[in-house]
Order: sequence, then C-alpha cells, then structure tokens
Amino acid sequence: MADPTRPCAVRTMTLSESICPLRPLLLEGSRGPLVGLYRPPAGHMAPLGDMLVVPAFAEEMNRCRSMVTLQALALAERGIGTLVLDPHGTGDSSGEFEEGDWATWRDDLRRGIAWLRTHGHGCRALLGVRLGALMAAELAADDAGIDRLLLWMPVLAGKAYWTQFLRIRIAAEMGTPDGVKSTDELRQRSIRGEAVEASGYPVGAALARQLDTLVMPDGDRLKGKAVAWFDVAANADATPSRASAKLADDWRAKGVQIGVAQVTGPLFWQVHERAVAPQLIDAATAAVLAWPVSAPAPQPSTSMAFPALNIAMAREYPLSFRCGDAELAGIVHRGAADAVLGVVIVVAGGPQYRVGAHRQFVSLGRLFASHGYPVMRFDLRGMGDSTGEHLGYHQSRADIRAAIDEFMRQVPGLRQVALFGECESASGILFYASQDPRVRQIALANTWVRTDEVQAEAILKHYYIDRLRSREFWRHVITGGFDVGASFRSLVGVVRGYWRGRKAKRQAIPDNGLADFDRLPLPAKTAEGLRRFRGPVLLLMSGRDLIAREFDEVTRTHDAWKGLLADPRVRRKDIADADHTFSKPEAKAEAQQTLVDWMAHAVADAAGQRR
Repeated sequence: MADPTRPCAVRTMTLSESICPLRPLLLEGSRGPLVGLYRPPAGHMAPLGDMLVVPAFAEEMNRCRSMVTLQALALAERGIGTLVLDPHGTGDSSGEFEEGDWATWRDDLRRGIAWLRTHGHGCRALLGVRLGALMAAELAADDAGIDRLLLWMPVLAGKAYWTQFLRIRIAAEMGTPDGVKSTDELRQRSIRGEAVEASGYPVGAALARQLDTLVMPDGDRLKGKAVAWFDVAANADATPSRASAKLADDWRAKGVQIGVAQVTGPLFWQVHERAVAPQLIDAATAAVLAWPVSAPAPQPSTSMAFPALNIAMAREYPLSFRCGDAELAGIVHRGAADAVLGVVIVVAGGPQYRVGAHRQFVSLGRLFASHGYPVMRFDLRGMGDSTGEHLGYHQSRADIRAAIDEFMRQVPGLRQVALFGECESASGILFYASQDPRVRQIALANTWVRTDEVQAEAILKHYYIDRLRSREFWRHVITGGFDVGASFRSLVGVVRGYWRGRKAKRQAIPDNGLADFDRLPLPAKTAEGLRRFRGPVLLLMSGRDLIAREFDEVTRTHDAWKGLLADPRVRRKDIADADHTFSKPEAKAEAQQTLVDWMAHAVADAAGQRR
C-alpha cells in the first residue's frame, strides 16, 4: 500500500496502476440536470473522505480541467475521492451560460456536497479554483461541516475580476468602428438588463451585478477552518500580491489555520495551449494529506439528500470508456430513436476539453440531437477528464476508434458516423477517417497545417502587410509608441522562416514518401488524409483567423494539395467575420447551421444514390 504521507509527483496514471474509475452521474439541480464525474478513492486505499471541486469561471474552467483531473488522480491514489460537478449553464450541465447566476451555482454545489455526504465518503473539503475559490470560501463559511479549503490562485474580489473579463471584449473589438470603448459602457448594458458577451460567453445581467459585489468572507466566518492557499508564478522570483498577504494575515489573526505558498509553473488558467503545473499538484496533495483525520462530517437531513438521476432516461448523459489502459470521459446526446447516422465531435487541441471554447460543442451537440442525430463528445487521453498520457492529435487514432466503438454500443441502431473537429482535431480526423469504413463524412473547421515555415509565411502576408497599410500603425510609429527595434528583429525571424518554407516547397517528396503516411510533413500528411478519404467533406473557415490563412497558403502553394479542393465531394464555407472558435453569436449560429444543413444534404444525397 502506498505511504499516504509521501509527496505524490505528477505522472501519467492508468487504470492498471490505480483502480479509481470514474463514476459519471446526473444530479437534480434546481433548474435542470447537473453533470458530475466522481472519482472515488483508489481500490487499494482505505477511504479518507471526499472533496468537491468548485470550478473556475468561463474559459478558465476549460483551461484548468486537466489540472483538476491530475489533482483528483493524485488524491484518489491516497484515499480521497473527488467530485467535479458542473453548475447550471456551465460545462456539460443543462442550461445556457447566460442563465447562470451566483445563487443558482451555490445551490448546485450544495447539492454536490449533499450527494457526497449521503452516497460517497462524506465531504469536509472543497477545492476552489480562481473565482471558484471565492465561492468555496462562501460555502465553507455557511456550512459547519466544511472545515478544509484547498484554494488555487484565489480571486479576492469579484469587481476587479469582472473588469478584467470585460477588457477581453474591449481588446477583441479594438480598431472596429462600433467597438466598445470602456468597461463602464458594458456595465451600463448590464444595468439595463442586457447580457454582456465576452470571448463567446454571454453573462446575464443578474450575474454581472453580483460579480461586482463579491468579496472573500471575513475571517470570523472561517474561524477554526484549515485553508491551504496556493499561488502559481511563472518564475521563482515573483512575489505574492499585497492584497493576498493582507487577507491571509487577517484570516490568520481571526483563528483561520491558513498556510499560503507559491509554486513555480505555467499560468495554466491563462495560456492558450494545454499546460500543467506539477509542483502545484505535489504541493497541494501534500497539504491535503497533512490535514488531521477527524470525525465524519455531519449528515444532511433527508430533504437534502439528492440521489443521482436515472441516466437511462436522460436526453444527454456522461459516460466513461476504455482506450487501452486509459479511461476516457464523454457525453452522449440522444437523437432520433431510429437514427442510423450519428456525429462524433473530436476535441484535440489547445487547453479545452469536450465542451469546447465558450461551450461551443455543447450547443452544437444539442443542435444536432434536436435534428435527430445522436452525438458523442469526448476527451482524448490526457485531456480534460480522461486519464492516460497526453499524446495530442498526431496520435489520436486509437482514441477516435475507441469513441466510435463506444458510441455504437450506446446507440445500437447506428451504422455510420460523421466526424467533426476544429483546428488540430480536424487534422487528427484526416489522419484517421479513411481507415474506418464507419466514417461516412467529415467536417473540418480551420484545419491545422502549421509548420514554422507556414506560420512565418502567413504572418508576413496577413499581419505585417496589413499593418503597413494601417493608419493606426503609422500613428504609433510617429508618436513613438512603437518599438521599432523589437519589431525589426521579429520581422527578420519571420522572413527567414518564410524563405525556408519557399525552399521546402521546391523539394520534391520522394516517390515512396506517400507510402509512409506518418512520416510525411504535416501539409502533405493532411493532404494525403483528405485524398484517401472518399466521403463528403465540409471545410468551415473563419475570415479572421491566422490558422485559416495558413491553411489557404498551404493549399494554394503545396504540390500535395493540387486539385484536392476542386473535388466535387469537398465543399467549403467561409464565415467572414468569424474568429478561430466562432465566438461571436452571429458567427457561431451561422457555423452551426451550416453544419446541420450539410448533414441533411449529405443524407439526402446518399438516399438519392441508393434509389
């Protein structure tokens, strides 16, 4: 048996190493079903209790999900279970993000605590992440049974956090004639009762007002509770903020047993690629194991017991399935009872998991299901809630096959599937689709074909040239608000990459090169994947996306792509004002309707061919 006092290094854990399989569940929320994933203590450990995760806000929830899974695995191996429950309108749970508000989310999480106390191993502890740390402290202040808090990079005040969130919208619209100019302007919209959208997340007026009032509870309300507080810094020389130190001192003076520590690692809740901070997992695990063992938490009354809902009756439900030694997490949306064609949404790139940026894949799955197509969304190995080594899109074929196998077990009437993926996922689909006769058609959004040389060429043509034509750029140059030296050095690097790419294009691929598919350079490999797949293909392209422009450069100039896009089975749809993830409501709606219409046309064409 593992020594529960030994620090636990972050590593890849498989089911064969630590038997702590996911238990997917649905709980009844006040406004609809809530999706939860419970990872119980490992089978070889005596249970020490359970912890509920209070998640981060909006896109930070996506970016933190793999870290939460790593923490849950580390704790499970030491005898502590973890429940990740998505509040209403977030993650996989029912509802829209715009419907969410602070009180509803608090109520949903209380239901998770109640479930752990009646169906798990009790719940004395909460893990609060970013803004979720503030809510976790509120929950603990109101619940005598919660006496342990693990806080990651806690947000101390909602107003400052909300201001930073609104600035994302301002930055996105900078330079546009009708762009928002101030956070006050957006706050006034909330006061008028309007939802305010940023990064694809529409925040309802009630939640917007609530965010401006949120502050950490006073230390008097947390007296006697144990708090393990962790901040993450990119380098060891960084110092904690004065506000954090002041609050910690205040809590300590009022009887809170608080330990504050800073660890080094990537700022994973901010970056646009999957990132993990092993030091944080090690330190947090050690802190939790150092909490004293005490009597079980008080049990709630019968009226507060929330049994899991019947998954067999649900329109959409969570599940887990195997891919080798790894356990993958997924969601199934039921479609028509007699459906023979379903949709698998593959999610491979960036820090997101199966819900997608701004929950785009949740809404897409629900839209497909409303038109009769069953849908499965899932996390690749090492992403989101799935275990195993993170291998990325280049090695996603086993994951996609396992997902299709499980999908067809869940929906026995299915005969064929359509695959949809965005960015790196689209490339992974091209590597797989021709090898599985069950794949009838594929839809690819902003397909990833980037190499260093491809990126350099796209930046040169679609960034530097556009800047030279911009009045705003020349105004910055004239007024001195422009670092000429740094920009020149950057330009030199881009030009060098551009000429390397020009040279590479002139190098012919050996005659036997196409036979060794996996050794082909990415532009040629994606082209060969499309060439081998003979079913209908939809290319969905964003007008305001560098990756889409890189795809255009590759398909226009590389020999491997010659003639491919002219094939009648390939259809292309451009959405002029869309960014990479179609975050604007209008672009998102147009992209999703295009996908549904394309599915209907493909089905109609297939029916006509059979006749």
